[in-house]
Amino acid sequence: MPSYNCKVVHVGPASDGAETPAPVIYIQLTDEAGSFTNYWFYAADNSKKEMLATAMTAISLKASVAVSAAAPNPNNSPYTQINRLYLAAP
Repeated sequence: MPSYNCKVVHVGPASDGAETPAPVIYIQLTDEAGSFTNYWFYAADNSKKEMLATAMTAISLKASVAVSAAAPNPNNSPYTQINRLYLAAP
């Protein structure tokens, strides 16, 4: 699974289930290495609350996050599931 160091742009809940398993947490990320910008990922497993808290903390601290997720746009989907998200070491 690829890993990325990212800046968190936005976060938010979703419960529509139209494009992703419901309910999910959406997290918009920008890869610091430049491979994607303002791309929406989602957290749908049991750690979604922790990922939301981590993303919100990263925004408030202006810190980077380390992300483990498939490369963006799998099967031309506008969203990609996050497997792990945690504050990156400074």
